[in-house]
Amino acid sequence: MRIISGIDLISSGIEYGPLHRVVMTREMCPGIRYVDYKARDQLVAHYAHDPAVDVSLIPEIDIVTGGQSITEFVPDESIDFAVASHVMEHVPDFIGWLETNLRLLRPGGRIAVAFPDRRFCFDLAKQPTGFHDVVAAYLEKRVRPNFTQICDHVLNVRKVTPVEVWNGTLTPENAPQVHGTAGAVGLLRTLVSKTEYHDVHCWKFSDAEFIEMLGKIKLHFQLRFELLSFYPTQRNTTEFYAMLIKT
Repeated sequence: MRIISGIDLISSGIEYGPLHRVVMTREMCPGIRYVDYKARDQLVAHYAHDPAVDVSLIPEIDIVTGGQSITEFVPDESIDFAVASHVMEHVPDFIGWLETNLRLLRPGGRIAVAFPDRRFCFDLAKQPTGFHDVVAAYLEKRVRPNFTQICDHVLNVRKVTPVEVWNGTLTPENAPQVHGTAGAVGLLRTLVSKTEYHDVHCWKFSDAEFIEMLGKIKLHFQLRFELLSFYPTQRNTTEFYAMLIKT
């Protein structure tokens, strides 16, 4: 798999939010530990009626964060890799997540990322992420999506398939809304005063925009990493892959 090409399978590391689509199995990598907000039984209960999730494939979760920082469970410079498949777009603090995981890695350790390309998934009509957006989240030490991000999701999330987007059948202008015009505003009225966590894609990038963002972050925040490998989004697919190495 492209996301983990370049990772030594006899080393030790973590995989974030595997749910029912584990990237690195324990058979492949005995030193893997799975990280999630909830324990397996809670995840099974939460997704029990979701037809898109095969709960039988959810593994036992080794590190249940419960909202705490991963640094509470994993010492600095103690692991060789971190795998995040369709995770990084959800984290409220993009720079903070990257900074934290670099702390956990030994020198030469790697962060493997699979990320959805905003142009070819349900994000295609949303506002692309600007550098000021990720800086604000970092300086605020944001721990949940802000309401602007929630509004962007609810108002602009679309029903798409990648093939239809790639061939031009669906565009940001004609792709159908998930919530509908009146329904979206009604939903937002119910969410504006709620305090519970509402999960959305906080960060939206094309493959090129993602690489540009990493460069700006490295320049402004002096983070110690290099881009080791990168696989751009391929036709009729929705994701790209990046491997970072701690320097």
